[in-house]
Amino acid sequence: MKENRKRKIKYRKNFLPTLIVTILFWLGSFAIIYFIEPDAFGIIILFFIIFFLSLLFTFATIFANTRRGIIISLSLIFFLFLKYLGIGNILNAILILGVAISTEVYFIKQP
Repeated sequence: MKENRKRKIKYRKNFLPTLIVTILFWLGSFAIIYFIEPDAFGIIILFFIIFFLSLLFTFATIFANTRRGIIISLSLIFFLFLKYLGIGNILNAILILGVAISTEVYFIKQP
């Protein structure tokens, strides 16, 4: 009984640090959008990285699963990048959604 309790405490997730990091990344994303010119050197790459981390921590916390957070975040960032290049449309969104769902089903079926 005591070992069960220790095991539960060991594997319990502490959401407060994750929440703080998530809020900081979202604030960073909004600060980049609001305060920095889009033509500044390297800001597009920095935006995609910060926005990816914001989405990752948000979805990993919502779903309580890091793998799902990564899959959804990568899918959204990839579509956003396609929109940035001017080739993001509904067909691409549906294809990316299909790849994301297929990836999740593949990892669920793995032993």
